[in-house]
Amino acid sequence: MQPEEITRVIAEAIAERRLVPGRRLNELELSRIFGVSRAMVRIALLSLHHDGLVTFEANRGAFVCKPTLDEAHFLFEAIAAIERSAVDIILAAPTPASLDALRSTHAKQVKAHAREQMRVSEQLAIDFHRELVELTRNPLLIDAHRKLLLRYRIATAVFKTELDYCALEDHHGEIIELLVSGSASRLRRLIDTHWRLVIRGHVSVQIGVDNLSDALRL
Repeated sequence: MQPEEITRVIAEAIAERRLVPGRRLNELELSRIFGVSRAMVRIALLSLHHDGLVTFEANRGAFVCKPTLDEAHFLFEAIAAIERSAVDIILAAPTPASLDALRSTHAKQVKAHAREQMRVSEQLAIDFHRELVELTRNPLLIDAHRKLLLRYRIATAVFKTELDYCALEDHHGEIIELLVSGSASRLRRLIDTHWRLVIRGHVSVQIGVDNLSDALRL
């Protein structure tokens, strides 16, 4: 198993909250689980650290990041800033972007929420924002946004947000409508409103999975 694959497996476990914020990632145990050297594990952990998913503590090792509430607010503001820039780029493109993927994802999210499939609905909401920025076709912007969305999953594992999910879904529908009408200023205001709604939250206890191998599904 290569470091890239180890990185992917750990990142997925973090995103799916099987490895919760603050969880220690023991290099020796990980090397045994993956059947690789500690050096290979360290390369993977450094990659996760670069993406903001893992932190290193002196004389203690690696841990899944556990952001403070202030850090979570900064994160949401950064995501909103990228998305405000993204809509300007999308609307300025000489050829209108296809919104079929956004429409499909939004429809699936509304259906999942109606069925009370909240984890599915949450993932589809993240997919919607990812697909929105992908419409810019700017690889640097897309990559920066992708990394922030990974950290968003950590923040929401620490802080349970009291959200009006119907309002968020309505925002997604409005975003599509405004992309069609080409109203950049209204889109920017809506994105700010959307993420201010997300920012509201309170601390939530997350249990996670105790056994590291089980958490990694290996």
